[in-house]
Amino acid sequence: MLEAIKHFYTSHISPDSATNHDSAQRRLQLATAALLIEMAQADNERHSVEFQAIHEGIREVFDLTDEETIALIELADHEAHEATDNFEFTNLINEQYGYAEKCQLVELLWRVCLADTEMDRYEEHLVRKIAGLLHVEHKDFIAAKLRVQRQYNSGYYSDFNHYE
Repeated sequence: MLEAIKHFYTSHISPDSATNHDSAQRRLQLATAALLIEMAQADNERHSVEFQAIHEGIREVFDLTDEETIALIELADHEAHEATDNFEFTNLINEQYGYAEKCQLVELLWRVCLADTEMDRYEEHLVRKIAGLLHVEHKDFIAAKLRVQRQYNSGYYSDFNHYE
């Protein structure tokens, strides 16, 4: 597995591996995935259903293969563990994402937060904190939460339930 992570890093994130645009895009993907992993660990538990939500969200938003998604999540898990705070990730996202993309990230954070059907106060605090660091307006923060709650209640994300 470590070799797969190294391969992903050198082929997708290393500055000399691709054009500057591709490299910047991969670093942005890594920052996004790291924030989602932070969200999954906010309650000091690692639920498989939350990691499935991360996997599905990353694959959907960035149009990656399953193999690329798994490698990105593994690398992001390491990066999130090594990071001292979320600033390095949110700073990169603020530089590269437009407002709509930031709102989409907040929605992904809510998907991870609500994947296990329990919202811990630390999870809610982290979504709120990251949304603030991304300068997402409160109305859009709440709209994303309500959208995800409706989708979970309607069974839209019911596929996640079989990963527990």
